Amino acid sequence: MHFCWLMFSEENNKIKVILASASPRRSLILSLLKIKFDVIVPFDCHEKVFQDPYATVTENSIKKSKNVADYVKINEIKILAKDYKDIFICGFDTIVYFKNKYYFKPKDFTEAKKFLSFFSGKTHSVITGVCVLNYKTNVIKTDFDETRVTLRKLSKEDIDNFLANEHVLDKAGAYNIEGYGASLVRKINGCFFNVVGLPVYKFLNILKEYGYNLNNFNSIK
Repeated sequence: MHFCWLMFSEENNKIKVILASASPRRSLILSLLKIKFDVIVPFDCHEKVFQDPYATVTENSIKKSKNVADYVKINEIKILAKDYKDIFICGFDTIVYFKNKYYFKPKDFTEAKKFLSFFSGKTHSVITGVCVLNYKTNVIKTDFDETRVTLRKLSKEDIDNFLANEHVLDKAGAYNIEGYGASLVRKINGCFFNVVGLPVYKFLNILKEYGYNLNNFNSIK
């Protein structure tokens, strides 16, 4: 089911941003950047897994953006596109990768405990693919970012306490870095926001390639 909050008819902005994600964390990052955006969640969008993790996140971020673009087209929202110079549909895909293996969202707390035990005292990668699709021109630009995350050595009690205080079944790798999960982390090498799910530098750099800077999207004038 698509969840969408569309305000096309209420405004006459030159640029529209649509976030193709249900992630509240990605929404929060865009809000912190003062970007005005709408949300349309990809529907029946089956992600693929390749041997190459960078190909995986890139292809899946493209897939999510295209899925939402098709939804907009099918529902004739494009009729309202005349009010905008550009409409950007932004898709993201985040994975946790450790010792040549993917760690997706855990299916239950037993698997979550296994994940955290594997990561305990070790360094793994968090990789996020970024896709910004220009709906008006059908141009697609992509990139990805990788952050190396090292967890401290975790005891069974540490893991149990964390799982008792944080919902992790919707998080790749079974932890978050911006909440209670910060207590698990010893250090990171790379972009913090990439671990949250939206690598800010890479995202803004793609917008720059389209000819825009952050001020063009600022919702507070």
